[in-house]
Amino acid sequence: MKNPLKVFSLQTTFFVSFMILSGVLIALLGVTGYYITNQEVVDKTISSRILLLDEINKQLDLQLQTIEYDSLVVASNPQVKQYLQQPEDSFERVGQYNMIIDMLSRHSYVKEAVHSVQLYVKNSLSSRYRGANGVFTYDFLQNSPYYERIQHADYVWLGTHSLEVGDYIGSPENVISFVRKVLSSSGEEVGILVFNIKLSYMYDLISGGKAEGGRYILDTNRRLIVESNRSNADPLAYEAIEQPLRNTLKQDDQATNHAIVSWEEKQLVIWNKQQRTQWISVDIIPWDYITEGSKRIQTIIMIAAVLCVIFAVAMAYVLSRQFVKPIRKLVKSMNSFKTGQLATQVENEYENEIGYLNQNFNEMTKNIKELIVQLNEQNKSKREAELQVLQEQMNPHFLYNTLDIMNWHAIDAGASDISRMLSLLGKMLRIGLSGGGTFIPLALEMEHLKCYVELQRIRYQQQIRFEIDMDERLLVYWLPKLTLQPLVENAIIHGFHSRRSGYIRISGHENKHTLCLCVEDNGHGMNTEELPSSREHHGLRNIKERFRLYFGPSGGLRVESAPDLGTKIMLSLPKLMQEPSEFKQLEEEKPND
Repeated sequence: MKNPLKVFSLQTTFFVSFMILSGVLIALLGVTGYYITNQEVVDKTISSRILLLDEINKQLDLQLQTIEYDSLVVASNPQVKQYLQQPEDSFERVGQYNMIIDMLSRHSYVKEAVHSVQLYVKNSLSSRYRGANGVFTYDFLQNSPYYERIQHADYVWLGTHSLEVGDYIGSPENVISFVRKVLSSSGEEVGILVFNIKLSYMYDLISGGKAEGGRYILDTNRRLIVESNRSNADPLAYEAIEQPLRNTLKQDDQATNHAIVSWEEKQLVIWNKQQRTQWISVDIIPWDYITEGSKRIQTIIMIAAVLCVIFAVAMAYVLSRQFVKPIRKLVKSMNSFKTGQLATQVENEYENEIGYLNQNFNEMTKNIKELIVQLNEQNKSKREAELQVLQEQMNPHFLYNTLDIMNWHAIDAGASDISRMLSLLGKMLRIGLSGGGTFIPLALEMEHLKCYVELQRIRYQQQIRFEIDMDERLLVYWLPKLTLQPLVENAIIHGFHSRRSGYIRISGHENKHTLCLCVEDNGHGMNTEELPSSREHHGLRNIKERFRLYFGPSGGLRVESAPDLGTKIMLSLPKLMQEPSEFKQLEEEKPND
């Protein structure tokens, strides 16, 4: 059987091929477009909800801080403490009843969020209150299911619960409470202060911008503080999802803030943690609600696909009759250009649109060739500029003179430590500047580092122990200057920022083609996943960027660290017996100061 391509005309072959290709591309674009759109909707939902939860957390934390501060003011009030420490039947205490109740009631009158304020008095047998505000005995708290939590903390937030105030007659209300112990000047517990927050206020606070789904506020132990459920569907009871939600939120330790789960139905769970209280705001959104818009897009894509097929049939028929030959020549020229033959030109004998395409293709190949040359020159200039910025140094003359004056002044004043530190600093500057050089021998780098280590020993009075284990055979190799000192400085500043003692070890060894250097400490450690976005470790990023510019893939920086387990930073770079010629040439071309 003969090849169909050799039997049928080129027009028929082109038409059928074009239709098959168009059909595949339209189907692929339709399916891909639907899934990309669906994913984009999910991503937009996640990002917008995270921003919303973050804003809600800020507003919520502001209110929490206000309540906590108000309670602290009341609990620290000398009149309240004096009242609580007086005998129950004393004249002074009886005379202060109304004053104390007025003080407590004032917060519920002035603050929109406060429902009532209650003061529970130790060793008291009677209660006096006005509405829900007043002074009560400990019996009410001791019978509360929350009493155990109150006993073991100086202050605590209690989630949604019913308000019970003796024989106070009022509509049943649920509140959220902040409980703070009142301590005497000797530290003895003399009472407990309770601020009750209106649940309706909390609903308004956390329900902003919520179109669908449930929202839950959880404390640090994942206990429910308040919830606000969707209105267009049956709410998800927190008791039913508490355990699976706890398991899902364990991912919070893995730098993620959302998850797709299947409980009673497929749900998208998004959460955001407050920085101060470590409370977590959680949104649970039905998956069908999220993908509702994607389904409409799917219908539109199908209609568009049908129209594209019809259009493709018409275009295939026209193109197969008119443009087969010139397009084939043009495609052949394009393929030649794509393989790297930048001098490719198509023979142009047409004066219509085909001729216009051929002419523009010829001009395009010429322009691209010129642009590639320009781009290479620009990249070279950019690389030189980046290296120059990284190596830019201050004019050393006035620094040396100033340090020398300060050194002699310190000697005259008998400040030997300061004199020693200024001398070390001057030596560090001379080595660091190195006449404008980019690379220095490891011997000079180690001398620079030892000066810095000596400075730190003087500063911390030998409380930070340094160990240098460097084979003398390695000292002849060249490396970018100011490589090790920033790593030791980073270890001191971030590893021991709240400690006054520690251990830092600097070591090195060589492989066949590689020089390996290591700086390790027993400090606080860090989360290496957050390192690239951390503004506190710019020294590490600077060294990494310099190694990328100097050595490309042959140099690298690797960090091994974990919280409370110390940090180990390993550098690898080619073994150089002298400064690379390309950087030496750049230094020679720099203008002298």
